[in-house]
Parts: sequence; C-alpha cells; structure tokens
Amino acid sequence: MNTAGPQTDSSAASAGAKRHLRLIIRCTCLVAAVLCLLPVLPKGSLMRYVPAASAFVAISSLLATKTFQPITALGFITALLTLLRHRWFCRWICPVGLCMDGVSCLGRRLKRKPSQEIQFGRLLVALTLGGAVLGYPLFLYTDPLALFSGIFLAATQATVLLSWISALLFAVLLIAGVLWPNLWCGRVCPLGAFQDLISMLSRYVRSLFATKTKRPAETSPGYRIARRTALGMVVGAGCAAAARRIGSKRTPALRPPGAIEETTFVALCTRCGNCMRACPHSIIERDLGENGWAGILTPVLSFENDYCREDCTQCTEVCPSGAIIRVLPDEKPNIRIGLPRVDMDICLLSEDRECSACMRWCPYDAIRYIFSEATYSLTPVVNPDRCNGCGACQTACPTKPVKAIRIAASLRT
Repeated sequence: MNTAGPQTDSSAASAGAKRHLRLIIRCTCLVAAVLCLLPVLPKGSLMRYVPAASAFVAISSLLATKTFQPITALGFITALLTLLRHRWFCRWICPVGLCMDGVSCLGRRLKRKPSQEIQFGRLLVALTLGGAVLGYPLFLYTDPLALFSGIFLAATQATVLLSWISALLFAVLLIAGVLWPNLWCGRVCPLGAFQDLISMLSRYVRSLFATKTKRPAETSPGYRIARRTALGMVVGAGCAAAARRIGSKRTPALRPPGAIEETTFVALCTRCGNCMRACPHSIIERDLGENGWAGILTPVLSFENDYCREDCTQCTEVCPSGAIIRVLPDEKPNIRIGLPRVDMDICLLSEDRECSACMRWCPYDAIRYIFSEATYSLTPVVNPDRCNGCGACQTACPTKPVKAIRIAASLRT
C-alpha cells in the first residue's frame, strides 16, 4: 500500500501551518513595534526597546564603550538565541524584515529577479566591529531597527523637514526591494549579516570538538568568510583611527546631557531619534552637518524656544547604544552641557538699558552682574562651577534676531 501521498500531504499541511503561524507572529511584532514608537504611550516608556533589540548595536556598543549598558541586555539575548537558531530574529521578529519580505514578494510577482551582488552587509559588519574596538563603530547607524525607529520621528516633529529623512530613506529601500527582491535582507542588512557571523562562529566552535574527519577544511566557505571578516575588521580599525584623529580637531557640538566623548558619540549614535521624541520640550534637533559630516543626523540642542529643564532626564533613558548614558535627576546639576558666552556688543546692558533676564531665569544661580569701570556698565559674569549649560539664559535673552548670551559646547572627555 502506497503511503507517500498522505505523508506528503501531511508534511505540506504542517509546513503551511508553520508559515501561517510565523506570519501571525511577525505581524504582531510589527504592530507592537509601531505602538512602541508612536506617540500614543508615555514618552520614553517603551520606545527604547525597539532599537535595543539589535544584537549588532549591543555588541558594537560594548566594544566601543568597554562598558555594559543595561539597555543593551536585550540585544545580547538576541545574540545568544542566534547561536541556537540561525537568523531566527529575521524570520520571526524583525519588523523591517517583514516589510522587506512583502515588497520582495511584490517584486517577484512583477517578474523582477533577486539581487545576486556582493554581500555588502558582511562588509558593513566587519568595518563597524573593527572600528568599534577603537571606539568608533563606523556604520552602526545602518542598523535596520535604528532606521525603523527614526521613521517615527516624523510623527512628533511633522513640520520639521529633517524628521522626514529616515522615512524617505526607508521608502527608498522599499522601492529597491521591489526592483531587486531580497536586496536588503539578503545583501545589505548589517543585522542579518551579523547573525550570519554569529552562526558561523557557533558552527566553527562546534567543529573544534568534532572528530578530525568531520572538521571542515581550511578551504571551506566558512573559513574564507572568516578571513574576509578579519581583514575587514583590520581595515575598519584603520579607518576608525583616522576618523578619530580627524574628529579630535573638530569643535564639539552641543549635545544632550549624558552624551559621551564627542568623537565616540558621533560614531556610536544610531540616529534612531529616540532622544528627540522623548524630549518633552522639543529642544533636541537633528544636525544637518553644521558640526562636520561625521555628525549628520545626530542630536544637537537648540535653546531658541526652550531650555533643558533641571528636573528632566528623559532623553538619557531611551538611548539604545550608550551614546547617551543614563543620568539621574540628582546628578543633572553636575552634568556639563556647555557654558554661556556673552556678546557685550549685543547685550542691552551695554546700551545703558535695563535687563536682568539671564540672571533671573538661571535655575542654578550661576549668573551675576559686575560693574565695569572701563565701560561704566554692568556685565553678566557666569560662574562655571554652578552652571551646567542648560540654556535658560539664552532662551530668556530678549535680543533679536541674535541672542546676546549663547551656550557654547564644552569638551567632554
């Protein structure tokens, strides 16, 4: 009696049920990620966990900062599970992966051929990890979960053109996925390539404990990939050393409280937009290159309309990579954001006009007025031991269009 037919039907039904289950789980994860990132929940409550789930970000952060950040624990869990199941995160969890699979399916229906070009993802991973060893992870901002998080910046800053950059870039990737199916997930995505690397290392370690006859030859594809990855890490370390040397000569930008040393910050920042969405006073904006090309789209402070409140630390609680470390409210007065600089050519006091706005609005009592016998006028003087550069004085200054007192970034080491 032939039982091949029923067994085949049973296997096909089982495989179909598994595909449907995986689709349901992936759609659920996509909806959950969107809800975490949309401004429907309290700011900073869950948005941190979406980009923090990336193993690529977690490992790069550890290598770059040499410290373990609690928020990266989720990424390490993802990495450990990858040791057991190759690309499980891509197939079951990743919201970007589901979107890209959808457009790739559309592309195949339109008779578009899958991309067969070089694996850019492995190159991005190698260069980034090599740079991270020297504190400069070169392409960490290409992580798909960080890119996905950046899309939702437009939901809170819809009128700001820079907030739409991540959304436009994601749209370009979707279009590319239609034209060349599986381009992102199979050839470019650094998180997927990083999972491939973890799985390869896992297989290599297991092979060391196998019998000699079962051990792979040194000419196998796995060994060739390992050699290319090692070479890429060396090149990445060299590029990172050059970038750090160039960056050390650049004037630091005005960063959110808790930002680490400037040169490492611009590389470790994933441009996910979490800190901007978490800020309740909308004083964190994206840099469009005013502070150098390396810092494009990184967060900078603007005190034109408001200042960094002395009791607010929300932006320090949502960074997934450790570019901004956690700051407690009691520690806020000791965090140096910058220092005020007074331009007496603009200040109203130099024109014998009454003004005490900067002193009255300073929450740290760091500003006082000293009479100058040379000019016979009062001059604002800042006590650097009391000032943390919150920007209250700049916000309160009445001069227009240029403020007479402005916060200049201080060098963080």
